[in-house]
Amino acid sequence: MENLCNLFFEISNEDRIKMLHEIEREPLTLTNISRKLNLPSSETHRQLTRLNEVNLIHKDIDGFFNLTPYGRQVLFWIPGFKFMVDNNEFFKNHVLSGIPNNLLSRLGDLSINEFSDDALVTVSHIESMIINAESYIQNIHDQFLLNAYPLASEAVQRGVSIRSIDPVVYNPSLQIKGEIGEDIEKVLSDAQADGRVINRQLEKFDVFLWMSEKEVAILSFPKIDGKFDYHGFISKDKKFHDWCSDLFNYYWEKAQPKNELSLARPY
Repeated sequence: MENLCNLFFEISNEDRIKMLHEIEREPLTLTNISRKLNLPSSETHRQLTRLNEVNLIHKDIDGFFNLTPYGRQVLFWIPGFKFMVDNNEFFKNHVLSGIPNNLLSRLGDLSINEFSDDALVTVSHIESMIINAESYIQNIHDQFLLNAYPLASEAVQRGVSIRSIDPVVYNPSLQIKGEIGEDIEKVLSDAQADGRVINRQLEKFDVFLWMSEKEVAILSFPKIDGKFDYHGFISKDKKFHDWCSDLFNYYWEKAQPKNELSLARPY
């Protein structure tokens, strides 16, 4: 435990973190690092000595500092910690307990995002994402959004495929207005019949996710009581998108086949 505490202490300094990132990009001399960070040579030497003493870096025979394999791995974990720290108010009462460990280790991939703390704003982003989708839509949802059905109908008619993980038991909570006409129901039913719409189902939801090939409209996690407030993260960043795609595929493999088309009704 002492070594772990020492590590956390050494990477708690902003200048030392910046040095590690600079050395990660390319091997650098003390003079290079001092110039890049606008630090006196004496201070640069002091900080590099500390990083060297905890085996995060080493100096080669030509005087260039490099990350050690250990240092590279430690640096890999830092963005995930930063993501959690930057969003500590959210994670104070939202849980990640159902997310697989291989994705938890990549939480830093979620760093570039916009935060939504309003369920109606979240719904608006979902609507916009459906409208702009050109290839596919994927969603994991414990709620059926009535106003998403006509947009989804238009999407499949322009060639968008939809994969949806639905709840086995539906307990509506989002009061979103909308109507489902017979024409919309027929379009979606036909799309399911020919494979453009595929539904699977889960009993328990660890995430609320809507995404297309272009963007993630919302990535939300449940509160401590297991319920969703539909607050969460929005992004068009590639790393963020890839993380969500891997998460969707993880749950897609767990979900059970569902042959009928689920249509929520106004209430």
